[in-house]
Amino acid sequence: TILARQFVGMTRLRVEGLLTAFPKLLDGAGKDHTYIETESVRYVYQPMEQLYLVIITNRTSNILEDLETLRLIAKVVQDVCQTSIDEALVIKNAFDLIFAFDEVISFGYRESVTLSQIKTYTEMDSHEEKLHQMIQQSKINEAKEQAKKKQQELAKQRAAQAKEDKAAAKLGGGSGGGGSSDLGSLEKQLAALQTPSSNVADIPPAAQPSFTYGESAPVIKVSGGAKKGMQIGKKKPAAAEMGAMPVAAAAAAATPAAAADAMEEEEAKPAFNPLLEPVAVQISEQMSATLQPEGGLVGDIKVNGTFQVTVLDTSRADLVAFKVSPQDSRYKFKVHPNLNKASQVNNVLEIRDPSRAFRANVAAPLLKWQSTSSDEGTLPLTFECWPSATGDGAEMTLTYELTDGHPPLNDVEIRIPCPKSAGPKINSVEGGECGYDEANQCVVWKIEQVNADQSSGTLEIAANTDSDTLLPLQVTASSEKLNINMDILECYHQTKQEPVKCALTKSMTYSLTIGE
Repeated sequence: TILARQFVGMTRLRVEGLLTAFPKLLDGAGKDHTYIETESVRYVYQPMEQLYLVIITNRTSNILEDLETLRLIAKVVQDVCQTSIDEALVIKNAFDLIFAFDEVISFGYRESVTLSQIKTYTEMDSHEEKLHQMIQQSKINEAKEQAKKKQQELAKQRAAQAKEDKAAAKLGGGSGGGGSSDLGSLEKQLAALQTPSSNVADIPPAAQPSFTYGESAPVIKVSGGAKKGMQIGKKKPAAAEMGAMPVAAAAAAATPAAAADAMEEEEAKPAFNPLLEPVAVQISEQMSATLQPEGGLVGDIKVNGTFQVTVLDTSRADLVAFKVSPQDSRYKFKVHPNLNKASQVNNVLEIRDPSRAFRANVAAPLLKWQSTSSDEGTLPLTFECWPSATGDGAEMTLTYELTDGHPPLNDVEIRIPCPKSAGPKINSVEGGECGYDEANQCVVWKIEQVNADQSSGTLEIAANTDSDTLLPLQVTASSEKLNINMDILECYHQTKQEPVKCALTKSMTYSLTIGE
């Protein structure tokens, strides 16, 4: 015995005794499924490759109900193990199988569930959990962004402090010896220049001094230098010389620091491609809906949209503003907190505080909207799904047709779940191409474009599995036509009132579920 699960109160010895007796009672193991009755219990079993799936019940139970339960559990085992069914795979997926068995049988009775529902229950997929995870991830990203900004600020402060310390060290080294030592050093330098034995040839030609003598004192002129060179004429007071030296040293230290800051700002500023427009605007919408296999909506159609701006050149568009089309009353709009809500009433999107301008190459969603509808005419495609059971599995015929008056659709993709062990077979396909995705265990039907000339298509597939396994279908598509009437009427700089060029792109994506 590899795996056993009991749903009524029995002792361990009783369970082990019943399971040990089963191999001795086997007869006709080549059948798909059969049963064996003893004086007290009934064994309902089904061979699964090298293993047996067994249900032990009392003799008063409904055998038809037991066979239906056995068939559903067999599908569960096949779905969990995916490829082949052997001892290693059963042990590996033991807990998943136990959880699935608990969804099929409760207190000894079979629950009215399908395989797709069991998968949903065991996966425990929760919309609220996903929303919570998205909120938590958003907080984490925001904290990382703030930490990154703080790190950059601290790095700049450390760099500035290091420059100040270096400048102070230079300044202290030049004037730390006192007035007498500075004056003595200056006199020694002048004496060295006036001494005939000085090696003037070692000085570069651009800086070699020439000497002329006047009535009071020699005057030094540096050839090739600035017109206003060092002049030694009337002797200045020592205090004046000492007062001028720190100022000159500070100016000399400040000049490299300012140049370094300018170089850092130049390096930090992101490069801008002059061939692009200074502003990129993307208006996108997503439509989602759930359909019944035979047609018809389940719930409402949901549409979510975003008006997103990316400034590429902050020198021309750091305070870019937009005048957009009037708001559609069918939608609920939300405005970014940094925008002026009073202007948004007049369909103008502009920054509330000019000090919080756009950052370069950072996408900023300025406007969001959403709506719900029960009008099937807004869907881009209509579907008809015809699953049917066969002697060795199930078949499905799927057709689609473009809704009248709807713009062309691009990259249409339809995914039909089907385990590899079911051996899916594509009988025929009209429109696009169809294949099997082993990684995601599904049949994929791709249509490059659906338009008025190629407005419909049909797919027929067969698989050695239950028809419920082939549901739900996932349909995705895209279009350049938005559901909302949203356009940019004007684009300009908020303070300069100068027009700003922008590159506008629109995209609409569809996500439909059939037979959930």
